[in-house]
Amino acid sequence: MAQEVPAPVLAPDPSLAVAKLTKDGDALYLKGDYEAARLAFAGAWELAQQTPPEDPVHYGILKRLSSVRGAVGEFADADRWLQQAIAWREGTMGPRDHKIADDLLLSVGFRRAMKDYDRALAILWRVQRQHVEAYTGESTMVADDLSRMGMVYAELKRADAAIASTNDAVFLRTRLSGPLDPSLIPDLDRLGEYHTAARDYEQAEVAYRHALVIRETQYGKTHAELISDVDGLAYALFGQKKYAEAEAAYRRLLGLWEANVGKNHVMVAAVLDKLAAFYAAQKKNDAVDEALERSTAIRARFLAMGLSEQATQAFDEGRLDQVKTVLQRGLGVLEPPGAANQDLRTQFEGMLKTLEATPKPPGPPPAPPGAPSSGTTPKSPAPPRKAPGA
Repeated sequence: MAQEVPAPVLAPDPSLAVAKLTKDGDALYLKGDYEAARLAFAGAWELAQQTPPEDPVHYGILKRLSSVRGAVGEFADADRWLQQAIAWREGTMGPRDHKIADDLLLSVGFRRAMKDYDRALAILWRVQRQHVEAYTGESTMVADDLSRMGMVYAELKRADAAIASTNDAVFLRTRLSGPLDPSLIPDLDRLGEYHTAARDYEQAEVAYRHALVIRETQYGKTHAELISDVDGLAYALFGQKKYAEAEAAYRRLLGLWEANVGKNHVMVAAVLDKLAAFYAAQKKNDAVDEALERSTAIRARFLAMGLSEQATQAFDEGRLDQVKTVLQRGLGVLEPPGAANQDLRTQFEGMLKTLEATPKPPGPPPAPPGAPSSGTTPKSPAPPRKAPGA
């Protein structure tokens, strides 16, 4: 009787293990567990060496390894993996593959993060050549390249080159889409910043006015999106000693902040400080005092509101001595007495009297108008858009 020949043992398909590790790495990456994701992707890359070199999985894993290293600030390592991904595309898809330019732009970002601006600029020139070849020189892709070059020139402290490149981007976008195209706004804002830094306030005014017109066309006259351009315009006018126009711009800036965040917001205080500096340059001392008095009152109110919340929380926890300490500190913050915050002083004084008269108050001391509810922490204001020339 013939003996049965055992079936051959087949080696496991590495592509299945690669797919599993890649999927696991993606899930870990989305959870923010970057080190575990990196280990999963590294394992997938090791197994992928058993698959054909032209398999697109190679490119996908290399891009993932680049991204996960960039996420933890290891930009040199991220760029090393990215360069391997670019080499795969060039060797497999050909040097004219359109995705190569996209990957090169990622490399520009890594180089800028490493402050290797000369290398970033060299890569951008290569990208621009590819975009010209693919889309012609009259394209938004080339305009984007010019904008990026302007930013890198600015980082290299080459102001003239930054301005020239950004101007070229503005002219090209205007030819393609007209003078009110919203894509002009970032370039115009940067031009305003570059000219302000170079103390060319006249050209800064031109850039900010242009950006402001586009934003007003999009959002109207009172939207928060106008704030950065009105701020930059006010400073540019101030720099030219166009005091009447600058005052109108600063007043508008103040009104925009008040309309969008309220009259007692700390950003209103920041604008009042700018107004004070503006008036001080003209020796308008009464106007300086008025602006600073209101600015100080707003900051005092903001701090006192936070102290009121601390007092309420301490009361809820039965720490009456601390309640008194915090309330007394709040009264100190509100010194010297003034009409602007008299309502808060009255509230704080009333709370203290209640505590001193009653050993165990029936409930927590009343919070000032607008204070956060018990058990919450007063929120700090959202960071403003960076004001050019501020």
